[in-house]
Amino acid sequence: MFLLIPVGVQYNARRYPVVTFTLMGINVALYLLSLFFFFYNFNGYVEDREWVVFHLGMVPADNVWWTYLTSMFVHADFFHILGNMIYLFLFGACLEDMIGRGPFTLFYLFSGVIATVAYTLVTPAGPASTIPLVGASGAISACVGGFALILAKTKINFRYFVWFVFRFWSGDFWLPAWLVISFWFLMDLFWAVLSYHLPHSNGGVAFAAHVGGTLVGAGLIALWRILPPRFKPTGEPDEHTPTPIYVNVNSNPEAQEIASIYLYQNGTQLGPFTSVQITRMRALGSLDPQTSYWQDGMTEWRHVSEFSPL
Repeated sequence: MFLLIPVGVQYNARRYPVVTFTLMGINVALYLLSLFFFFYNFNGYVEDREWVVFHLGMVPADNVWWTYLTSMFVHADFFHILGNMIYLFLFGACLEDMIGRGPFTLFYLFSGVIATVAYTLVTPAGPASTIPLVGASGAISACVGGFALILAKTKINFRYFVWFVFRFWSGDFWLPAWLVISFWFLMDLFWAVLSYHLPHSNGGVAFAAHVGGTLVGAGLIALWRILPPRFKPTGEPDEHTPTPIYVNVNSNPEAQEIASIYLYQNGTQLGPFTSVQITRMRALGSLDPQTSYWQDGMTEWRHVSEFSPL
């Protein structure tokens, strides 16, 4: 048996991912509610055991507008929600930090709805389908697509587990985000096309929603990147947060450097950062071209392209 899961992203968050954790909490709460209905089994009918799926999931034939929102918070089983929550935390937390909590909330909900519409349009049965669509995969795929556009040069940490008879191996490795996300997208696209021609080939996974979500997420972030700074209300990190939040932490002697460098980006002062962090952000392309920096010993703010540790 072989298991491979992403466990970390090479990105240092500046603010606590409140929206991401709230979305995760809603998903988990609804999953626990679905378990209650499943085990209680009011009248012995399948519809009673799966009340949450049939009432909050999106059934194209019913065309109930609010299920386009509620369906992205409902999951079919434990592994469905576990996988989605891992991806939501890793990529949602980074995107929330990059664009701000309010914009991220709108981004997530809007992308999820569009992904659901995309699935409805390309599923073989179309709007006449009576199969409920559930899961946050469409909205999470949008987070992945947006992440790819902003942080394509970062790396994703994977951990693998191998069981063979009585032997067990485990380890981890890093891969460039652009490579991993490109592979995921091409696989989803392949299965979405195959599912359209062979309706029973997808095993119940809405690959079309994944593809639609990834594309709309990348499109929205592309639009966000070209907006003037005044239209990018990213906000400031919480003052009560004493240290950066690490989606993935690498022990590194360079981390012992005292943070003393400040950035001015999109009308907001950020920091303090270490010279290693500034250098890394520049290498990853995560700084706005108009960003300025300042640290002790400087008489004025300078353009970040002139940055060199004092």
